[in-house]
This record gives sequence, structure tokens and C-alpha cells, in this order.
Amino acid sequence: MKKIILPLLLFWAYTASAQQSAYYTQYIFNGLAINPAYAGSKGIISVNGIFRSQWTGVEGAPKTQTLSVDGAYSETVGLGIQVMNDEIGAQGQKSIMASASVRIKVGEKARLGFGLSAGAAQHFIDGTKLYGMDPEVDNAIPSKKQTSILPDAKVGLFFNTERFFAGLSAANLVPTSKDFAFSPERHYFITSGYLFDINHKIKFKPSFLLKEDFKSPTNIDLNAFFLFGDRLWLGGTYRRSMQILSSENGKDAPASTENAVAWMTEVYLTPKIKIGYANDISLNSFKGQPTHEFSVGFLFYKKDDTPSLTIRHF
Repeated sequence: MKKIILPLLLFWAYTASAQQSAYYTQYIFNGLAINPAYAGSKGIISVNGIFRSQWTGVEGAPKTQTLSVDGAYSETVGLGIQVMNDEIGAQGQKSIMASASVRIKVGEKARLGFGLSAGAAQHFIDGTKLYGMDPEVDNAIPSKKQTSILPDAKVGLFFNTERFFAGLSAANLVPTSKDFAFSPERHYFITSGYLFDINHKIKFKPSFLLKEDFKSPTNIDLNAFFLFGDRLWLGGTYRRSMQILSSENGKDAPASTENAVAWMTEVYLTPKIKIGYANDISLNSFKGQPTHEFSVGFLFYKKDDTPSLTIRHF
């Protein structure tokens, strides 16, 4: 019975909720995951890979792999590309997005970037994995594998100084037909943070991320990180869902729900190689089913063009 119910619960939870965008905890170390204006902001070529396994031990739980590359084409133009595979239960998506950004100086140490991403995603639902169901009971559940290739676009703004950053972005901008069982909802992201010096070896960076689609509860991440010797990041995230701007479900849903806490680390093994790990601990019905997320990154630049350590701050 468990093998029958779990895939169905995951299927219904994922399709009934508008929070359908693939989620990463380590977006803090890879801004391109949520904002195309981040492309090229470090002024070097950056390669990042992430593997996320959510709710370990639950059959059909989400698994996500992504690879992104971005770099500065010139002093003002950045380019990037991101490929992603995301699966949950009987459904998932494979996507590729190309990004371009333009960054302009708005102060001695301040820059404002505008970015755009365009690409496509292949969404699928494999009805053969939803065993134990009578197709006549619910016509919305397909009896075989269903696929659809949909266009996608993102847009974003990213502002930063050596101490402060703020970003605004929107995803799933291309309207799609509601006929397909999986139809991505438009999402909006707002993020900001500041870097404080505790002493000459330790820095502190609080930040937040707000994720909104105006239909389901607003997701809010509160983050706090310490940077030791410009080589080791240690910190954590508190994630909560709140009824703030949603136009649906607001009357019957609780005003606030604790989703998860996470701790994570990123370490520079060398000036050009970094690795990271995040561990999410659910505070809802999936309590006791941890989430593991691993990342690896490579930075490419000429020795004569060694960038400032500030590239590690945002």
C-alpha cells in the first residue's frame, strides 16, 4: 500500500501546488540559479554543478541535477547557460536556458545588471508509475507517459556593491496551455543581503529570499553565514511559508507554516576550486526525511588577471 500511496501523494502535492520551480538551497553560492542578471557578475568564467536529493528514504522524492556556466564576455556584458534535470514521483522536467546580462556602473563601486534568459523545458508525466489507480476514477491522471516541450524565459535585475546586493527576478514568463497536466506557474524572486566585518579574518552575511507566485503561500528564506579567512563559508537557513499575497487558498490555509531549517558550508580548496554541502531538515510532514545537496564549482581566469576576493562574497 505504501508503494501505491506515496507516488500519488507526491504527484498530487506537486501538481496541486503552484510552487513547481526546482528548488536549491545553495542558490546563495550560485545566483544564476534564480536570476539571469547574475551572469558574468564575477568578471570571470564560473562553472557550478549541484546535485540535490530531497526527503531521503521517500519513494519518488524529488531529485535535481543542474550544471551552469557563466562568464564576462566584456566589462559590461555577461553570458551564461544552465541545464537542469528535475524529477519528483512520476513527473519531472529537463531544461536548458541561455542567459545574457548587461551591467553598468552606477557608482564608484556599484553596478546594476539587467539579465534575460530564454530556452525550453521538456515536461513529462509517466502514468505507468502511478500504479494502483483506476484511470476511470480520475481522468486527470494519464495512463501512460505524457511529454510536452514548452518555451521558457526569465528576466532579472541585480545590484551590488562590495558590501550590499539586491536582486529581483521572474521565471516562467512564457504563457502556456493549461491542457497539459503540468503547467508551470510564473514565479517572482526578491533577494538581498549585506556583508559585515567582524574582524580582519571573519565576515558575517545575513540575507533573505522571497519566492512568490500570488496563488500559493509565499516562501521566505532567512539566511545567516560566516566567512572565515575568505575561504570557508558556514551558516544556515530558516525557511517558512506565509499567507501574504496569495489570492487563492488563503482563507483555509494556516497563516504561517514552518517548512525547514538547513545548514550548509562551502569551502575553497584552492583559489579556483570550491565544494559545498547543504543539509535540509524538514519541519512538516516529512520530518525525519533529510535532504542532501552537494555542489562543486570551478573558476577560470588568467594568473595575471587574478580577481579580487570580493567575488566570493556574492
